Amino acid sequence: MYFAYSVMVAALVVSGDAIPIARPSHRSAPPSPLAQFEDFRRAAGTLVGDTLKASFSIREVRWRPEGRTGADLSAFAFVENGQAAKVPGPLLRAPAGTLIQVALHNTLGVQLMVFGLQDHAARRGRDSVMLAAGAHATVSFRVTAAGTYYYWARVRPAVRHPTAPVPDDWPSGEKGEGPLVGALVVDAARTAPPRGERILLISRWLDDDDPRVHHDPAFKMMINGASWPTTERLRYTAGDTVRWRIINATATQHPMHLHGFYFTVTGRGDGTLDTLLADSLQRRLVTERMLPNGTMSLTWVAERPGNWLFHCHLVRHMALMQGIAPRRAMSANEHATSSVHHAEENMAGLVMGIHVRPRAGASGARAFALAAGRNPGVPAVRTLRVVATERANVFGNTPGHSFVLQRGGIAPMRDSMQFPGSTLELQRGEPTAITVINRLSSALAVHWHGMEIESWYDGVGGWSGAGTSVRPAIAPGDSFVVRLTPARAGTFIYHTHDEAGSELSTGLYGALIVNEPGTPRDTTRDHVIVMGLLGDSTTSSLAVNGRTSAVPLALVPGVHRLRFVSIPVDEEIAVAFVRDTTVQQWRSLARDGAELLPAQQAMGAARRTVSAGQTFDVEVMIPPDVPGEYALRFTTRWYPTDSRGRQAPPVLRVPIIVR
Repeated sequence: MYFAYSVMVAALVVSGDAIPIARPSHRSAPPSPLAQFEDFRRAAGTLVGDTLKASFSIREVRWRPEGRTGADLSAFAFVENGQAAKVPGPLLRAPAGTLIQVALHNTLGVQLMVFGLQDHAARRGRDSVMLAAGAHATVSFRVTAAGTYYYWARVRPAVRHPTAPVPDDWPSGEKGEGPLVGALVVDAARTAPPRGERILLISRWLDDDDPRVHHDPAFKMMINGASWPTTERLRYTAGDTVRWRIINATATQHPMHLHGFYFTVTGRGDGTLDTLLADSLQRRLVTERMLPNGTMSLTWVAERPGNWLFHCHLVRHMALMQGIAPRRAMSANEHATSSVHHAEENMAGLVMGIHVRPRAGASGARAFALAAGRNPGVPAVRTLRVVATERANVFGNTPGHSFVLQRGGIAPMRDSMQFPGSTLELQRGEPTAITVINRLSSALAVHWHGMEIESWYDGVGGWSGAGTSVRPAIAPGDSFVVRLTPARAGTFIYHTHDEAGSELSTGLYGALIVNEPGTPRDTTRDHVIVMGLLGDSTTSSLAVNGRTSAVPLALVPGVHRLRFVSIPVDEEIAVAFVRDTTVQQWRSLARDGAELLPAQQAMGAARRTVSAGQTFDVEVMIPPDVPGEYALRFTTRWYPTDSRGRQAPPVLRVPIIVR
């Protein structure tokens, strides 16, 4: 053990109910100063030789994750002595081989456990230190394993949500513990941190008894202590290589999605052990599902100027909740027209805004004009028309919505329904214009998920564009022409980006397939499988290709490509290819529209868990003479639990009929 204590701290061995639970005070005028947001640009402590010394107090603080006009919350935080209070806690950063000494002072009126202040070499396990109320301790450890980690504290005993218990040694974010976490980064020996690298720490504040979080009285999700639109705007110049370390200090998964660009995952961890991925194992993605308490390192290149987003794709974590009033009162006319500012009014939580500036010179000016919609780009070779339709009372009292591709010269009826939306097929390298016609009763924003596209067409109302030139959402009865030239063949998604209500779960999503030039898709061997929801926010069910019940899939013997598109609201979906009850084999081909490297295209167990905003392609073999019942099995886990109280996860088994 590396711990050296400046004082002896006695452990209290009593029943859990006997230990007092510290709760942040809800005083009308708390005396504690208002904490700032921690951006992790500065490391805490002083490094002398091979020793880093830091001094932290654990205090009750106030902070406003939604800025000056948002709720003033009370919670616990690590605060560096002699520095302003910040949320979350400070950054400890040092090269491998450094001895780190952290002096701790628990100023709270209850004992707590501190985790994560340790070396994270393989097989070390998880160390902790107990601090009684008012106690001091010094923790010493020498770091040897480079990677991304974090430290945190838990008030004892654990506060457990009735439907989502959190283990005692996980960061919980409950009862004010949300900000009680900080970053720990270990660089490779004798190396300096990469210039401009940023650390983004996801945390949660949860208190069922505190109604002050106006868009959801249960919890708030934050990145570096702030919730959108208060989160920091990240600024880059076109051509910059961007490096991020993402820390998920929460007990839930987050499918993190980057608009407009692919990123390369260079490292993954579970909070205890971090693994730097060899080049052959690195993946190019637009959405990565971060596991609870996990970490991720990534790089991407800001190739095009404009406004972009990085966000969790769970609607619950990035949108105002249904039935909750927006941040300001809006007129009926605003609700019905494109003047509704979707980015500011309908989004919240785990969202980061990104501004990419153009480079200087004529080429930069041309790129800026494209991003700002002042130059439509190359003329379209192909044109499509997609109509967003609406029909009343499709799901009880809730209307249904759909994207319907116009075929021929006659537009679809305004109440035509097709679940999922029409599959759009484009061709790599072919300039295409897609006219989106809004026949809904509300404004519409459509995101072209995974497409390397100009910001003007990216599809976030009130945000997409560049500088002061941004696109509003498409008003009812209006239309907008989206121009894109697909850069790669693959499997993508298009979907609504206006989650003010149940638009996503009531049908506004579809698959977008990009084929190689001159190579039309053989639909007898190449199959699109869209996984989403159908229904309103309280009654929706998993739908596979628009059906909530099992509809057989007919396949001829031989090799088939299966393109899975996952676009639910707040769900994880486990997919498996089985014969009877035995999981078969498949070959992974692509993820998020990007072909996998040869070393990653190996045969493996035919099962994968995905979340919202992910696609993957696999190759399966249907043998001609092997008996048994083949099927695709879909097991869905609602987040955080099924709101209808079901205990067992719903399973939909789609039989495969071998013709």
